[in-house]
Amino acid sequence: MVNDTTEKIPVRSTPSGAVVSLNCGNAPVFGGTTPTIITVPRAASPCSITLAKEGYIEKRIDFERQLSRATAANRAAAAPIGILAAVVGYIVTSDVDFLNPDRVAADSYAAATAIAAIPADKYDERSGGAFKQVPGEVDVTLEPEPTPPAPPQ
Repeated sequence: MVNDTTEKIPVRSTPSGAVVSLNCGNAPVFGGTTPTIITVPRAASPCSITLAKEGYIEKRIDFERQLSRATAANRAAAAPIGILAAVVGYIVTSDVDFLNPDRVAADSYAAATAIAAIPADKYDERSGGAFKQVPGEVDVTLEPEPTPPAPPQ
């Protein structure tokens, strides 16, 4: 619930002025000319961009959708429930000889925090906020098109 549904990715090329086409599940979309910043849906998979400039070989960059570290914020929001479960687990098992109350409290905290974070995790997965597109920025050197051999004289 920390990330937006889209991500801004800077795109640069050498030489500059390349046309950027974004293809993330729909028909290709014009993304501007380099240098530019494109807006990519976090949930899109597959997702790629193509850079093209007259006189140069077209270059395609594929993005990989990965889990964002921002989802850890869902665990932080669920921590009070985990703390409550840990306290209850510790109190309930503190007089039981064959159980380690510290271990029960730690396990109770981990389980309750994970369970309490499920709604936020599911929301983030549906909205795309659970993901990031990698690479987070693009810097490409375009190669000149090969010149045809000169005709024999």
